[in-house]
Amino acid sequence: MNVFVAPKDELSALINEQANVLYQRLLSLPVDTISMPDFAKNYYRDRHIERLYFSVQTAAIMLCDGIRMTGKHWKDVVVMEYGAGMGSLYLLTSMIGCKAVIYDDIEPRMMEGARSVAAFLDIKIDHFICGDHHYAIEYMKQHQVQCDIILSRNVIEHIYDLDDFYGSMAAAQPQAILYFSTTANYYNPLMRAFHYYVHRKFEKLYVPQRRKIIRDIFPEISEADLSALSKATRGLAMQDLEKAVTAFRDHKILPDPSRFYTNTCDPESGMWQENLLKKSDYERIITSRGYTLIYRSAFWDTHYSGSFKNLISKGLNVVTRGLGPDKGVYTSPFVYIIAVPDKKAQAL
Repeated sequence: MNVFVAPKDELSALINEQANVLYQRLLSLPVDTISMPDFAKNYYRDRHIERLYFSVQTAAIMLCDGIRMTGKHWKDVVVMEYGAGMGSLYLLTSMIGCKAVIYDDIEPRMMEGARSVAAFLDIKIDHFICGDHHYAIEYMKQHQVQCDIILSRNVIEHIYDLDDFYGSMAAAQPQAILYFSTTANYYNPLMRAFHYYVHRKFEKLYVPQRRKIIRDIFPEISEADLSALSKATRGLAMQDLEKAVTAFRDHKILPDPSRFYTNTCDPESGMWQENLLKKSDYERIITSRGYTLIYRSAFWDTHYSGSFKNLISKGLNVVTRGLGPDKGVYTSPFVYIIAVPDKKAQAL
């Protein structure tokens, strides 16, 4: 039996057992024969299946740790996976018998794909939601759903307004622990260099888009001012971008993009391309909303197809564990960002 999470107690033993079952079922999933949108099918086949073990392992670890933090029995825990895509977490949550499981993703084709996979595997998901956090919050309000844990993998780095996200969640889901993971790890030099590269690549695409938006709002702008403003509005989107253009038109005020570090986002949707933030940024946002922040290292995938890569990963895991959860962020490929309501944090 594979060890997805060390079976140290009844909860972890159950999760590890069901993770093994899920892994084998997904490994043999005839995805090409299941009716679902091609977008979801291609994503699953081209991106998810190649790192299936890592997906299930991460799901098992986050789910086990999250449930322990609640202090409840798993059968009494309501879990939501936010930005679930075609992953494994929502499926595993149902398989261990949690009280209720909520799936949410902003992409309707992903949701339909996830629904098809769950139906094929005969795994019950209580709610499927398609929308951003505002829509998800309203849905849960209407259906009287109060979460104990909101889990999410590699989504937080794409959310445009984290102040609004955490503020909205704190108001609508005050009991929920928000347990997120992200590869946008500012403290690992290799990950930081990779994200700088991603930012530069996407900024080349976004500058022309911002130029067009600026020109539409301010047709009389000179070419020199247009060039300056299109660069200075990096990190702004939607109404924030419009406000910046108006402020420049009326008062010649240029925004300062350095407050976003090197990060850049889609000017129309606001989706960040791997928003790389420091721990202090998350602390400012999260603690002001009545949460206690737990920011800690994770682990390296040791189930790549290449044996040499796995050997290196195993060695890095030894180093990361040796450094501990705080300093381990300097060698960890991704980090956990956990927002625990202050009242719950006192009991941990």
